[in-house]
Parts: sequence; structure tokens; C-alpha cells
Amino acid sequence: MSTSTRILTSNETVVERHPQRFAINEDSKIVTFIKNEPPANVNKGRKRNPVITAIYSQLVVRRNEWAHINIQITSSKQKASIISSLYSRAKKDNLLLSTRSMFNDKLKTYELWVKLSA
Repeated sequence: MSTSTRILTSNETVVERHPQRFAINEDSKIVTFIKNEPPANVNKGRKRNPVITAIYSQLVVRRNEWAHINIQITSSKQKASIISSLYSRAKKDNLLLSTRSMFNDKLKTYELWVKLSA
């Protein structure tokens, strides 16, 4: 028995060495190369909510102060969404978000207070 080992070549190497076997006569159209840098704001994800952005920017300016959110919050799901959005932005900036809320029986809305601190 022979103890020699056979070195296997990758599929990419085989295609590169013998493109005619695989009917590859032209450059692939899967990738398009560009001469300069890609456009700005690439990979930024979805567009941010301008209301949350306005709230957060004011909280950043006045840290360590409680602020009442003057939006009619009609459901606990809406309240949770606002808190979650503010929390994720604060976490990215290594800040802490404190929240307090209560349900206003008279208006059937939630009252929300938030504080941003270091």
C-alpha cells in the first residue's frame, strides 16, 4: 500500500486553470467593480424614526433630568416600542435610560417619563 497523500485542488482553482471546460468565456456579471468608493450611507439599515431622533437628541443635551414624553401613547405596545428605540440608542452611546410610566384612566393613555444618564 502506498502512503502518499493526494492534494485536492479546490473547485475555484480548477475553474481558474481550465475555464473552457466550464464554458466560461467572459467575466462574470455577478460582481461589478467600481473605480471609486461606494456611496455614503451604505449599510445604515432602515431609516430612523424622526420623532425618536428628536426625543433622543433632547435627552442627550439635558442628561440626568427627567423628561415627560408629550405624545399620546394609546397602547402598551406603542409605549414599549418608544422605550425600546430609546434604549437601543442609549446603549450604542454607552448611556443608561431610566423610564417611569403610568396609565391615565381619564384620558385612556399612557404617561411616560424618561431620563438619560452616564
